[in-house]
Amino acid sequence: MDNIYKNRDWLYTAYQTKKLSIHQIAKEVNAGSTTIWNWLYKFNIPTRSKSEGIHLAKANHCNLSQEAKEWIDGELLGDGSLQSENSYSAKFVYGSKYLEYIQYVSDTLKSFGINGGKTRKIHYKPGEKVGQKRDCYCYFYQSLSYAELSSIRKRWYPKGKKIVPKDLELTPLTCRQWYIGDGCLKHNKKIKKGGFYIILYTNGFPVSDVRWLISKLKRLNLKTTRLPSNNSIPVSAHSTQNFLNYIGKCPVKCYQYKWDNKHGAQITE
Repeated sequence: MDNIYKNRDWLYTAYQTKKLSIHQIAKEVNAGSTTIWNWLYKFNIPTRSKSEGIHLAKANHCNLSQEAKEWIDGELLGDGSLQSENSYSAKFVYGSKYLEYIQYVSDTLKSFGINGGKTRKIHYKPGEKVGQKRDCYCYFYQSLSYAELSSIRKRWYPKGKKIVPKDLELTPLTCRQWYIGDGCLKHNKKIKKGGFYIILYTNGFPVSDVRWLISKLKRLNLKTTRLPSNNSIPVSAHSTQNFLNYIGKCPVKCYQYKWDNKHGAQITE
């Protein structure tokens, strides 16, 4: 292995393809790190930034299944977020008033190979949040940073602000997690039988993205529209049970009330 670093093809493969660090290469060929850096410079092989080097040395990795990607997409349609301190990795962050759901998020991500840090509990005194009349608690989960979450973040935050990526598929799992995070089951008392309808709160997304989501929902044979007043998506009472049938059962007890359509027989026009 002596002096093999003087071969450009070998050095390029070790540094750029295999992503070995200068220190790792130096150790492998029994040379100094400065020597390896000099030969990279001589061969005009671009060197990595300090942040990229740290990422490659310490990055966490996971193999995301199709189920994992659909689940994460659904959470991002709702209250979930992906945060990043650099362009090489990202971490999943979620806040909920239900500790049960935070535990569910943690357990689910762990089953996908994504581990998390500690769950934080934050206490709010009366008046600290709009409409709050008594003390309450909120729980926040934050995963470790993973390289594989970076590409998902770039889909959802191309310019730093969350949008709806146009390659998104509204699978049952994706819609279920979306509904849990930002959906609501309401009752219209004016309708004598089966007066339950759903609202999907999409207030933070651009209008064009909301209209695109509506077009995707309509392809699932769901009657939906857009409320201009708050940029949300109501699902007609005629389609509520169809939507609930499509997404399947609730995975946690704390959000079961969103499935309690007491007059759940399918409504037909």
